[in-house]
Amino acid sequence: MTVGIVLTDVEKEAKEYFLNVFTALHKLCDVGTGANLETRLPPWFDAVKFKRGQQFYRDNRFGILQATFCSQAVLLADPKGLRILEHTGKSSTTETARKRYASTFVHMTDWYESELAPGSRSWKSLSLVRRMHLGASNSASKRNLGFINQVEIALTTFGFLGFPLVRPHLLGIRYDNREDRESFVHMWSVLGFMIGLEDQYNMCLHRLEVVEMICHMLLRYIFLPSLQLETPLFRQMVGAIVDAFTGYMPFTSYESVMFLTKRLVGVPGYQYAVDMEKEQICRRLLSMDELDGMLRNMESKDGYRQVIEMYRAKFSDKIRLYHVKDLYCASLSDINQNFLESSEGIDGTYRKLPTEEPDSELSVEEMRQNSSNKHLRELLGLKQNQELVVTRIEDDSEWSMYLNDDKLKLLSTRGQMNVKFTIQSLNRCYSTIGRFTNEWALSFILYRIKRLTGK
Repeated sequence: MTVGIVLTDVEKEAKEYFLNVFTALHKLCDVGTGANLETRLPPWFDAVKFKRGQQFYRDNRFGILQATFCSQAVLLADPKGLRILEHTGKSSTTETARKRYASTFVHMTDWYESELAPGSRSWKSLSLVRRMHLGASNSASKRNLGFINQVEIALTTFGFLGFPLVRPHLLGIRYDNREDRESFVHMWSVLGFMIGLEDQYNMCLHRLEVVEMICHMLLRYIFLPSLQLETPLFRQMVGAIVDAFTGYMPFTSYESVMFLTKRLVGVPGYQYAVDMEKEQICRRLLSMDELDGMLRNMESKDGYRQVIEMYRAKFSDKIRLYHVKDLYCASLSDINQNFLESSEGIDGTYRKLPTEEPDSELSVEEMRQNSSNKHLRELLGLKQNQELVVTRIEDDSEWSMYLNDDKLKLLSTRGQMNVKFTIQSLNRCYSTIGRFTNEWALSFILYRIKRLTGK
């Protein structure tokens, strides 16, 4: 239990789901071969609600597709899933990323626009995507990279649903009709089912308020820390996606996409042109004991074990803010390469100790911590003259003190222009003329992307 906190019924249900889904690390997305997979509608499928969910997309597709584009970076921030994706060899270069993600956008538009019935475009698309997931999972498992599990399918659902649901005001999405939003959630409960998500891990089967709370928990405990810990592989993969679509989506660059994504997630420093009253963080619902239990469950499993220090850095009952700082030393030889120092566990500032040899009197725990910190530095690709500065927010009430738009001025002139233009375009969705202009531009972009895939 979380000491000292009385949870509401919505929070209790969301927390129960959150803890339950992370017990499914051992449950595969599917088993066997693609030939064994059965494509069928769930027994609770509601055709009227599903079509209304599709209409919600059509009414807000400019903002929803912007959210989806940013969500690719969010999902790639998972180190275990990222290594599986790298293993497929279909996303690490500009050309392979262009083919993969152009195909992803075409699949997604089929789901949103086509009738869901046997033989339809969306039906065939969902069947194909499920088979591809199974093939990638089986291949990765043979390489000891782990397999695609139920947790990852559940998080993928957030990638398509989460931002339109809990950050619509940053995307130009109309969100004043509850039934529209409930229908959008139902649509994704069905799509999740059809790509292999089991009902007990399907967040979209909960009532709307609980789904929203689950999304807020995922933002706080998973995606907010993840987006601050960029590894070299993450930058390579996201950079390939951005480069792949620069010719189709003007005003796009790696730095602007990352700024807009972190703005959606709510990372402090990226609050440019936002309503500060809506910049709320999910309060502390999980204890450190509960998070440690999740880590222990990960440690023994392929895929997670190899990058476990990344998950240690993420999972905390208190919010952590990360910043990589360059050290200016008279000589790099002044920086010892053997140990790192932190003030309390993963918190504090990681820096080289000014000693030339390891201290033979270090305790087992201190040696483990040094090894852990060193591994984290290696995963993040930190140079000898860089340190990872960690700020821990002790009280959630202090959250608003860290919110500002200081990170915008660190972007290049072009990057700042890209960010401002995109935000202005999203805000124009709330006007008739702006929406018409955006829809025309989006239709042209989608037309070009579909031509790329031969559709």
